[in-house]
Amino acid sequence: MRETIHSFFSQISRPFGRESVILLLRMWLGLIMIYHGSDKLFRNFDPFTTHLTTFGIPLSKFVSSFFTVSQFAGGALLFLGLFTRPALVCIVLTVFSAVVEALFFVNYDPFSRKGELAFTYTIISFALLVSGPGLYSLDHYLSRFKQTEEHDEHL
Repeated sequence: MRETIHSFFSQISRPFGRESVILLLRMWLGLIMIYHGSDKLFRNFDPFTTHLTTFGIPLSKFVSSFFTVSQFAGGALLFLGLFTRPALVCIVLTVFSAVVEALFFVNYDPFSRKGELAFTYTIISFALLVSGPGLYSLDHYLSRFKQTEEHDEHL
């Protein structure tokens, strides 16, 4: 039994396993961000701006626009693995603002549904920011393509 468990973990810790996990997390978070951003972008944007205004956030129209675009466009870029790190910087700022909202403005409980989800999204976003887009991404493909072009120029 112990050897089976050890074998399982050695298999998933190989590059293919790690890269698959990064891909899964990146695509899942991207879909979540697209969903939340599209809800604000295509349904009704004004309630979100009003929501931010009630907390006394200055430039609430600009801030709500930034968060909405970060969620929708950032989520799409994240899903594709294109401009992953810049997209993740915007997403981290967006989801961390939800943590601040849950802690200081809504119910002061980090383990409430809103706080827990916001913390989870923030941790996943930050982990992906640190790990990078992974092998299964357009960023990786484009960097390999660029390296090939640079190599060909030197010949």
